[in-house]
Amino acid sequence: MKSGILLAAATLALAGCSGAPAGNDTAEAAYNNSFVSPNLAGGTWQGVFDDPASSIDHFARIGLRPGAYEKVGGEWRSEAVPTAMTDPSAPSPVMAMFVAAGDEKKLSRVTFTLVEPLASNDQQARDQFDKWMSQALTQLGVAGGDQAVKAIHGEASATGKVPGGARYAVDRETTDKDRLLAVTFTPGDPILNGTDPTAS
Repeated sequence: MKSGILLAAATLALAGCSGAPAGNDTAEAAYNNSFVSPNLAGGTWQGVFDDPASSIDHFARIGLRPGAYEKVGGEWRSEAVPTAMTDPSAPSPVMAMFVAAGDEKKLSRVTFTLVEPLASNDQQARDQFDKWMSQALTQLGVAGGDQAVKAIHGEASATGKVPGGARYAVDRETTDKDRLLAVTFTPGDPILNGTDPTAS
């Protein structure tokens, strides 16, 4: 997981060098641009993982602004445009990343990452990240947002199951420039005959 967080941070650095994100690339803008009804994934995480092309379209419709799903090294991945959790023109803006990865036919993980410069100490940005991630999952129609937020704040285990066929993991890392927080969802046990083993 640490290598994935570092890759996300490296991608963010490249985005910053190119002038992105623009001033309106904020979490609030993503909320305001979300024009779809919830339940795009059909109520289960299987609806997220099983069809990358459809999921990338859904991610775009809820305002995550994913990139093309294409092969990068040994995996397929889509990296979203970084989203500012604070004023992007500030000296040390707090940013959020979204990555979906897997193989050509299925996703194996989706990750929301908060990248907070060491020079920043912005609780409002952290709260905004919680809302940004939870809002995305709500609009997809899958569970896990509330439990992941509890895990972030130490009110639940850092790893576990969520209803609808997924597992989550909260990872933290500090580099020489940033504090990184990654919340990753991966496929759990499949739902069979209406029974969801991840709900137990």
